Amino acid sequence: MSAQTSQPDAALSGAEAMVRMLQAHQVEYLFGLCGDTTLPFYDALSRLDHGITHILTRDERAAAYMADGYARVSGRVGVCEGPSGGGATYILPGVVEANESSVAMVSITSDVSVVSRGHYPLTELSQERLFAPLTQFNAVIDQAGRLTPLVRAAFRAATTGRPGAAHLGFPIDIQRAQIAPGDIWAQPEFGRFPAWPAAPDP
Repeated sequence: MSAQTSQPDAALSGAEAMVRMLQAHQVEYLFGLCGDTTLPFYDALSRLDHGITHILTRDERAAAYMADGYARVSGRVGVCEGPSGGGATYILPGVVEANESSVAMVSITSDVSVVSRGHYPLTELSQERLFAPLTQFNAVIDQAGRLTPLVRAAFRAATTGRPGAAHLGFPIDIQRAQIAPGDIWAQPEFGRFPAWPAAPDP
């Protein structure tokens, strides 16, 4: 099993770990736009040396469709991101298009903090229930220790068998949490699709 690693010595924030995980999966372009719950992630994108080109879009719909188009012509996973609440609903049409067309996509939507759930913060929305019936893989990263395995699972689900869309919800407090750097690795074959094509039905 091959793996690409990136293991700096210092602890990482969740936002920094997400950037490093995208880098480990050989992501070249990231399509999206910022919102209030995405600020730590954008700070990490601006500070770290990662080689990912961020394409700022007019809205979340454009981000998803651009990621879809990029994946179709490149054979690489299209990655898009957007803010919580209405941003998550706007990114959804492009996610559905990719999933139904067997195009590998990973969409990342920021979210309100885990501790504020049920207290009606601005832009609160059950992203897990919203994306569940429309994606190959769907999870909200509600614990810092789950970030790296869930990112790996999302890329694997998007590229293996029948390719499609995966979604990760990324709460703002998880973006700020501390994560040990030792688990920053990826299997590079899951950066392209189809990685492990499904066998034909006999």
